[in-house]
Amino acid sequence: MSAPSPLPTSPGAEPGSREAVLHAIRHRRTADLRDLSPVPVPRATLQALLEAANWAPSHGRTEPWRFAVFTGAGRARLSEALNASAGLLNPALGEEARQGQSERQGLAPVWIAVAAEPAAKPRMPLHEEQWATVCAVHNLLLAATAHGLVGKWITNPPSMHPNTARMLGFPEEAGMVGVVYLGYPRAGWPVGTRRPVEDKVRWVEE
Repeated sequence: MSAPSPLPTSPGAEPGSREAVLHAIRHRRTADLRDLSPVPVPRATLQALLEAANWAPSHGRTEPWRFAVFTGAGRARLSEALNASAGLLNPALGEEARQGQSERQGLAPVWIAVAAEPAAKPRMPLHEEQWATVCAVHNLLLAATAHGLVGKWITNPPSMHPNTARMLGFPEEAGMVGVVYLGYPRAGWPVGTRRPVEDKVRWVEE
């Protein structure tokens, strides 16, 4: 009788690879706009982040995530879309508030708008496409951590509004999943804390 074949292992099964993944998970941080450096992020780095996002899981292998990356002067287009959607949500929004939004837009060197685009003939419910896109965003944030970047994922009403999707050139059927801003930390790496995981888990063994 032949010996059983060894179980396959993933390419990331080596101790060094495991530690790198766990390090990125533990050290991912959210940062305020004012805590970001204005130093531009190289295009190659952003491409690596998007490649990581592209390996998210999706039910039915639909790969519904879609991205629009805004840097440099291109950030003004995103600011315009968010201001327009904010105005639709609150017609009384004043010029001072709009200007403040535009000024905030300039504090992060990179803004990435994210949408979930269902297939032309959907096989999966919309919420599954949205959840898959959320996984892609998390992949992107972990990859950003590995490249020394911090940021924030915004899901406020203007960033989720259908008008924002239209103005940013996403297909009509695509639903916004928010906007991610990224940059290098201006000072040291932000500190994070978590309550013990034991407080959030139940084990059922019998």
